[in-house]
Amino acid sequence: MDSMRFVLLTPKAYARFLEESRPRVFIPQSIEFARVRERQGYKVEYVGIVDDAERKVVGAGVLAYQPWKKVFWRAQLTYGPLLDWESTAAIEAFFTGLKRHLRKNPRVLALRFNPLLPRAFYEDIKVVEENPVAAKAQETFAKLGATRLKKEFYEQPDIQIRYIYTKDISGKTFDEATATLAKGLRRRFHNEGRYGVETRLLGPEEFDVFDKLHESTADRTTMHGISGSSRAFYTELMRELGPERALLCVAYLSPSRYLEQIADERQESLKRIELLEGRKATKARDRELEQLHERLTTLDSQEEQARKTLDEYGDDIPFNAALSFRFGDELILLLGGMDKRFAAYGRDYPVERAMFKWACDNGLSVYNTFGVSGIFDETAPDAPVLKFKRWLGGNVEEFVGTYVLPIHPLLAKATGALN
Repeated sequence: MDSMRFVLLTPKAYARFLEESRPRVFIPQSIEFARVRERQGYKVEYVGIVDDAERKVVGAGVLAYQPWKKVFWRAQLTYGPLLDWESTAAIEAFFTGLKRHLRKNPRVLALRFNPLLPRAFYEDIKVVEENPVAAKAQETFAKLGATRLKKEFYEQPDIQIRYIYTKDISGKTFDEATATLAKGLRRRFHNEGRYGVETRLLGPEEFDVFDKLHESTADRTTMHGISGSSRAFYTELMRELGPERALLCVAYLSPSRYLEQIADERQESLKRIELLEGRKATKARDRELEQLHERLTTLDSQEEQARKTLDEYGDDIPFNAALSFRFGDELILLLGGMDKRFAAYGRDYPVERAMFKWACDNGLSVYNTFGVSGIFDETAPDAPVLKFKRWLGGNVEEFVGTYVLPIHPLLAKATGALN
């Protein structure tokens, strides 16, 4: 620890640390996040530790200040800091120095942090091994005076997500990656464009399309809607990252296109029926004819529904969307939205397919579907969502959770800054 000292970093020094160390980074620890927050008037600092023996920055983080009770602040290292968690010396040097730095300001009441430190390792939803590095780090957190907040994001909205579900796609093409999916999802992912649906990538100037779909989802679930400040943040972050790293994918339904698809399929079915009826009767022929006539009945029903949708809602209807960001070799599907009135047209999961293919085509290693509740039975608030994510054949990742470290303990407790 003697060779390590806490420092305030310049933006360039932090960017250089990220470039040289290449740690796993989620949005709040990115340089782009910090730039956007600063432009929006928030107080942000880059903090780290320098190893004088190695003459380089060996740990760092983006420290954001949250206004609290109008007069005070809470400091936050969301999904940070970025440290060598095997080094107790690094942990102690960082947090001891940061606490000393924060105590200089009587308005800073507490520090929250929730590092990307795995508590355990999973196969699908089953723990296969506890992480001894995390256990040791958590002991150090406790010695430093930090306490874990035992709430989850679905119980308290300012608690960060602790469980995520990810799929390793490293080195795989889209076809190779889809071969590892559950059979039903694999079949759907290979049926692009059915039901008159197409996906488009939109820019930040069209964020209102996503906003409406997310709001539709929030209205029928326990999800929280996007606030005005969050809306401004996401659109600015999209501009900061650019279209190569900020992806707003929206699925559009065209009932008229679907009607054309139905007409084409009907014509092909009628041709096949005519051909079969000219052949000698066999069990196989009769069975196929029966299936074709059943399909024609289904097409009649689908045509009726498509015409009704066209008459009632028009053409080119946005109905499903996801907001995703690329950081390093990882695509993070942060937020989604769905207009359930058109759910029947999204049976092939068009947005998920588009994002999965984009991640494969761009040579990424991790397809991150982001938050799950951590409850792995039917009582889970996200049980249907987790069921879909498991079709990807990935794994749960569980982190150590959100910690709070009092800076000015009496004031922090009195103002509720520790809760």
